[in-house]
Amino acid sequence: MSEEIQRVAVWPPLLRLLHIVMAGTMLILLITGILLHSGMILNYQLFEHLLHVWHIPAGHVLAIALAIRIVMLFVTRGVSSWKALIPENMQSVVGVAVFYLSLARNNLPGYFAHNPLWKVFYLLGFIMITIQVLTGLLLEFSWLRSVFKTDSATALVQHQMLLEVLLVFVVAHIITAILHDWKTNTGEISAMINGYKFFTVEKQSKQTVQTSAVSLDSLIKSKK
Repeated sequence: MSEEIQRVAVWPPLLRLLHIVMAGTMLILLITGILLHSGMILNYQLFEHLLHVWHIPAGHVLAIALAIRIVMLFVTRGVSSWKALIPENMQSVVGVAVFYLSLARNNLPGYFAHNPLWKVFYLLGFIMITIQVLTGLLLEFSWLRSVFKTDSATALVQHQMLLEVLLVFVVAHIITAILHDWKTNTGEISAMINGYKFFTVEKQSKQTVQTSAVSLDSLIKSKK
């Protein structure tokens, strides 16, 4: 029985744009945040440049992109909805975990859009990034500190506490994305740019996906 590659639209344009913007600003914020927090920047002008030209503006852009993405969680359907981030098949979750633990020697379960194992971590990521953005805004605006009845010292401690956690989250996300792109033929990374993933299906029946043994049609329908 012959096989063919199907190019399937997975990620909508706005979701891809927000992902790229959030990824770019997060990298800027993490790099500048680490430098600002490290104590290595002894030059006052350089410190102020990193803070006011890079860190704070990137935080503002991230805040806007995050707000739009959170709204999308509740007003859209399909892969952009919060429902798409709820694990549905524990077998796939375990399968992805085994794939990681085997250092990519085991087969990776097939899935349509979001990584089954990472779904919960994505929700946690939204929460952590929201807290990080909020504490950053508390540091910037005194009126906001009065609303939340806190001070800049407390906000700074909270802001710095999540820095290392988010760094681990971002690094792990990048490594696993590269690993998936390397070990599969679905085009995981390029899909977040052009919106399309590739699925290998049996040409005659078009019922099974080679890497998952589940129907491609059922995967697509489950996200609508």
